[in-house]
Amino acid sequence: MRKSFVSLFFAILPGIFFLVSAEEKHDEPKLPDPLVIIEAGDLPIILSAPHGGRRPVPGVVPRKGEDVPQFVARSDSWTDELTEKLADEIEKNTGKRPYVVIAKFHRKFIDANRPPERAYESKAAKETYDVYHKALADARAKVIARWGTGILLDIHGQAAEPDTIIRGTRNGRTITHLIEKFNRDSLISESSLFGHLSAQGLAVHPPVNSTRNEQTSYSGGYIVGTYGSVKGGALDAIQLELGRNLRRPTTNSETAKKLANAIENFSSQYLPSEKSADAINVGVYLDKGAGKSKINLLHALSTFDEVSIQHLTAKDIQSGKLDQLDVLIQPGGSGGGQGRHLGEDGREKIRHFLKNGGGYIGICAGAYLASADYSWSLNILDAKVIDRKHWARGNGTVKLTLSDSGKNLLQAPNNSLEIFYAQGPLLAPANNPNIPDYDPVATFQTEIAKKGAPKGVMIGTTAIAEGRFGEGRVICFSPHPELTKGLDHSIQFAIHKVSQGRSNKVK
Repeated sequence: MRKSFVSLFFAILPGIFFLVSAEEKHDEPKLPDPLVIIEAGDLPIILSAPHGGRRPVPGVVPRKGEDVPQFVARSDSWTDELTEKLADEIEKNTGKRPYVVIAKFHRKFIDANRPPERAYESKAAKETYDVYHKALADARAKVIARWGTGILLDIHGQAAEPDTIIRGTRNGRTITHLIEKFNRDSLISESSLFGHLSAQGLAVHPPVNSTRNEQTSYSGGYIVGTYGSVKGGALDAIQLELGRNLRRPTTNSETAKKLANAIENFSSQYLPSEKSADAINVGVYLDKGAGKSKINLLHALSTFDEVSIQHLTAKDIQSGKLDQLDVLIQPGGSGGGQGRHLGEDGREKIRHFLKNGGGYIGICAGAYLASADYSWSLNILDAKVIDRKHWARGNGTVKLTLSDSGKNLLQAPNNSLEIFYAQGPLLAPANNPNIPDYDPVATFQTEIAKKGAPKGVMIGTTAIAEGRFGEGRVICFSPHPELTKGLDHSIQFAIHKVSQGRSNKVK
């Protein structure tokens, strides 16, 4: 499954070593095996393996480690082989290959997971060390330029827990960007990388959903600290310390398959993907006020072939990034939290986007935000919220009655639909003369009336609304299709509908 790639070789001339790329060697005599394997990728994923090599570095003697804290000269056996197999498995699963940087030199000569002053003791080693880190820096730059964000996985070996994979993120600091976008669930929950590893039957530490700190000895080294988001940036990095029994030649093929499955599942929820040139460009607000349901939303969106996803912050919207998009989705969470964090400038940017043909989808909190009923509202849907006092009326499955236009919009087989509700707005016409009337494409047939909410209020109010604002289109869901099994497609239908306002996106 391996694609052609550029590797670095040491060509030998009398008394001279120099680097030659595989693309330049043509019919030259066979050269020595590379000291650093470098592969360009087609995914926002970088695999690094700095400690699995066994080869000497020409002209370099073993390090002594004087005055070097926690000096280690042994290799992480089989991690180079495992990383190559992992890249192959990811390609089998996705049809695309990650970026790969693997050290084939022995750690006793150069430790690529240390800063230069601790990594080598001979000037002759500097060039090879620099090659390794330039490859990582180049891969990071390419991932950010192409996808805007990505993940670096630094593969290591440990003997303390031979059947376990130990997490190293400096207790979340090397994935600061990921946590800021998706909250701490992206580090510790079932949807995190280690949650997916556990789902593959692999033992992990810390355990899934544990808030305990990472093991001090394995909490993340120089590579994840340098290329991760500790000091900002959009590339996150995780150190994976694999137990010896998972790395053995007799077991590492199976380990690679499980790792690849977990990485693919994690990526589908947290990493962007490239789509076709005519894809609908959808921005998803993931900043303050966005709740946990955004993870389910992103997973659903990742399955739509004709949709390209951009992750947005309030600053992104305020700076005009909506001009590059066709549709904005404001997810569940807190409508007030989202509206206030956007500020008047951000809210005006959204209104301008709609006036010029942009599409808007609001789910639960995003529907509150779209209404014309609060100081922080967008005022893009001519709707008020019924019984604002009892907005926190509880969660549960409800039945909706669809109008004929609603049945057509959602491509539903009949006029009744069951869907998960979680304290979304009960909408009714606001009769604002400055906003076109909306179409109540679905109303609540049953109700949730908990936490002191009066009965009889919810039934008959609008559950799904379709409206227009300027040249743009708006669809708001009070309940959650992304949290309802079998209703993910409703979001896809809504995206196609609201994107029709963009002149270059006639569907």
